[in-house]
Order: sequence, then structure tokens, then C-alpha cells
Amino acid sequence: MLRNHVLTAALAVAIASVPAMAQQAAAQEAVRTPVLAPVSAPAPAAEAAAAPAAPEATIPSPEGLVMPKLDFTATPEIEQDFDKYFYFHRANTSFAEAYVDIHECDALASGSSIYFNSSTATAAALANSSVLAAGVGGAIAGAMMDAIFGSSARRAQRRQNVRNCMYFKDYKRYGLSRDLWTEFNFEEGMGRKKEGVRNDALALQALVASGPAPTTKELGL
Repeated sequence: MLRNHVLTAALAVAIASVPAMAQQAAAQEAVRTPVLAPVSAPAPAAEAAAAPAAPEATIPSPEGLVMPKLDFTATPEIEQDFDKYFYFHRANTSFAEAYVDIHECDALASGSSIYFNSSTATAAALANSSVLAAGVGGAIAGAMMDAIFGSSARRAQRRQNVRNCMYFKDYKRYGLSRDLWTEFNFEEGMGRKKEGVRNDALALQALVASGPAPTTKELGL
């Protein structure tokens, strides 16, 4: 009988403590749960900083420029390289218009290229040859592979990008022999040409693009 009274009293104490335990658990949960601050509304578009405008090309004067030689005798060997050596022309186009178009396409094509300083990488590898021969060998091999294949791929990428851009601007493409092409063009595989050399070449390309209509076959894109 006494045992039953003890059990009943213990059960009553346990039941009475349930609300207090629940309140304590709720308080602990509130402490663990962070209060999120209200999210402020985004700033109006008018307050956003305006992006700087891209600089415009400085158009040189065509005075004093000598039209590059474009006449040559085509051979099968020369024609198979027309995907590398070519020039552009568009009828009823001024020199200034052609220069702006060529300058823009050159900028777009150059911006898509990545240049690696292979000579620096090779020199650094050679300087550490006494430390890690195997690592040096890999670095040299990587530099040589980039010089052989990487630069070629970058040149091809730039040519294709320029072709796409000028084709979009309605310029026609015409083939040229390599020796004539090198007189007013440049290639970039291991690094960027100096701006003076680059701009002089672009000016001559614009002179050709706005000059007399070619008499040779149009190549298309």
C-alpha cells in the first residue's frame, strides 16, 4: 500500500514538471535560432555607378600611306594557304570607316587570346635544374609544346575571329601570297605586338579594305 502511494506521488511530480521542461527547451531553442535582420531593398539603378565607355579608335590620316602590293600569280601552293593569308574589302567604304571596323575586329580577336610568357617559364625551369630535374623537364617540355602548338592555335583563333567579325560587317575576303601579306599584316602567338606596329598595320589594312575593288576571286567566310 505504501509502495503504491510512493509511485503515485512520483508520477504527479513528473507530470507537474513537464510544462517547466517545455518552457526551458523553448528558451534554449530561441537562443540557438538567430534572428535574421530585415533585408534592405536594392539601390535604385540611377545610383549604380555607370560603366566607363570603351575608348574610341584614333583614326589616322591616310595621307602618306602607300597602298600595299596585291598583285601576284596564284599557284596551288599559295591557294592552299588562303585560310591564313588574305585581306578584306568592302565597296563604297571610306578609309575612316574601314579603320574603325578593322580596329574593332582586331580588338575583339585579341581580347579572346591568352598569351603565355614561355621564355620566362623556360628560364625559370633551367635555373632550378639542380633541384628538381624531373620538374624542370616537365616545365621545359610544357614551354616548348606551348611555343609549337599553343602559339599556332592562338594565331588560328585570332584569324578566325577576325574573319567572323569582318564578315559580319559585310566585308569580302580575298586571298594573298604570304610574302605580300606580311608587308601589312602581323601574327600573334607568343605575345602582343607593340601598339605602334599594330596601328601601322591596321591603317594599311584599312587602306586596302577601302581601296579599289579586287579583281581576284572572293573567298567567302
